[in-house]
Amino acid sequence: MKIRVLIAAICFMLPCLSYLGADIYRWTDKQGAVHFGNSAPSDAQDVKVVSREISSGPAASAPAPEAGAKSTENIIQELETDLQREREARKLADEIAKKTAPPTSAEIISREKDRLEKMIIDLEQKPLEFFGSQQNKRVRIGYYEYRLQALLADPENYFKNPEQFEGNVPVPDKSPSN
Repeated sequence: MKIRVLIAAICFMLPCLSYLGADIYRWTDKQGAVHFGNSAPSDAQDVKVVSREISSGPAASAPAPEAGAKSTENIIQELETDLQREREARKLADEIAKKTAPPTSAEIISREKDRLEKMIIDLEQKPLEFFGSQQNKRVRIGYYEYRLQALLADPENYFKNPEQFEGNVPVPDKSPSN
């Protein structure tokens, strides 16, 4: 309802706005009554211009720019430059945050998988003399294959219960003995 009233008021006021652009005169007639209008009669006394029309047509001259004022193009260019700087700063901040963020569990699992696969490949390429026997070579490679399968089957358990083993000899426990 309020919108309809507002629209109706605007429609009635629009024709009145055309008079706002005209010169407004104030004058006194022969009886001493004060009148206002857009043109003063020729026999009016004490005629004064209350408001002058501001022309806005093509003949109207644009106001002269102030000394040191920036053109619209310069302002737009500065805004675009500032926007580009903000984007670059945000991108750099995102990259830093990504680098300093702790790795996700998927990244940890992927790194461990890559490490185990690399160990298997390295051990397979070593000569038999490095292991002493074919059985020792198979045991060591088998250990890393077993750990890789354990990682893929249950990554949470894999990291909670690490196995201490190197080759065919268990690694001694580093806890202090009493």
